[in-house]
Amino acid sequence: MTSQLSVAKRFTDLVLDTIQAYDMVAPGHNVLIGVSGGPDSIALAQALRNLQKDLDIHIGLAHLNHMLRGSHALADENFVRKFARKHSLDLVVESQNVAELAKKQRLCVEEAGRNARYDFFSRIALEKGFHRIALGHNRDDNAEQVLMNIVRGTGPQGLRGIAPVRQKRFIRPLIRMPRTKILAFLDAINQSYVVDVSNEDTSYLRNRIRHCLIPFLETQFNPDIRTGLDRLSHIMGQEDDFLDQMARTALENATTERQNDQITLSIPAIATLDRALGARVIRAALLTVKHNLRRISHTHIRDILSFAVKNTESGKSLDLPDQIRVYRQRHVLHIKKEKTALRTLGRRLKTCRHQNGQPDEQPWADLTYQLPGSAHNEG
Repeated sequence: MTSQLSVAKRFTDLVLDTIQAYDMVAPGHNVLIGVSGGPDSIALAQALRNLQKDLDIHIGLAHLNHMLRGSHALADENFVRKFARKHSLDLVVESQNVAELAKKQRLCVEEAGRNARYDFFSRIALEKGFHRIALGHNRDDNAEQVLMNIVRGTGPQGLRGIAPVRQKRFIRPLIRMPRTKILAFLDAINQSYVVDVSNEDTSYLRNRIRHCLIPFLETQFNPDIRTGLDRLSHIMGQEDDFLDQMARTALENATTERQNDQITLSIPAIATLDRALGARVIRAALLTVKHNLRRISHTHIRDILSFAVKNTESGKSLDLPDQIRVYRQRHVLHIKKEKTALRTLGRRLKTCRHQNGQPDEQPWADLTYQLPGSAHNEG
């Protein structure tokens, strides 16, 4: 066996091991691969092409043109079209003006682009009958994500990094693969790819992490920092899963009533919990009502927990983003998604102040909280 064939086989075998380790697909599944034309997504498409018979799956491709880089974006699209034709793969292509979306939605371009991609992939998967959506995130992406979350200030959830499987639908078969092996695989099979020059733009935080901070840490502290960060994410993932299971059990024990847009919790049951577990219960309760945790910060969770345990007045409330209101009645705490704007509803808990006029650390502001920075990005 030549060295090139050996490199390609080891790469494909590791991708297969990852798919099996995380139970990413089942026989008969249709798998939609998000392809940008870059090395990660092209390597993923080639690996899954090689594994179609072994896994008994059917694959197709989807490409979203973000219309951000003019002729370069069009060249990427044409490259993907040629790749699909060469390998007789079904392909769906769509263009969206992400810059306009970012402006309209008041988001940074990165976040608007990510949202557009995930919405596009999800819609195409639903329309075309794909069971899974495969994305090309690799081990280095995961290490960069963990470090970026640390820089921003994160908890256990952020230290998990990029999940190998998310929502039982999005899968990342290259998540254990370092970027160097991806490039070696493409070289071994003589497969070309496109290079997005915006990945070199250090005005983006992720690129500063990749091109500035990680090389500095490698030379000054730990030459294998990427492996260390990746290992940290897996350890935290296991422990976070265990704690979340404890929180789900505690939430069930504390819940006195549950509806589509509201959950009611026993305050005495919450008060008996360790503060860390209590915070997870509040977080899980918010997720039940809100269905996501966008714009919810650690400060929100901390203040709701203090409101439940330390405040004794009924009829007062806390207002959170996306029309979430938390209010107390005797010994129960209600978390509800209101149908109307919170400003039109009744009395809210007023901010207590010290004698010097500064807000106290414990009470809860009359204003909607704002979470600084952009949302967690998984690429």
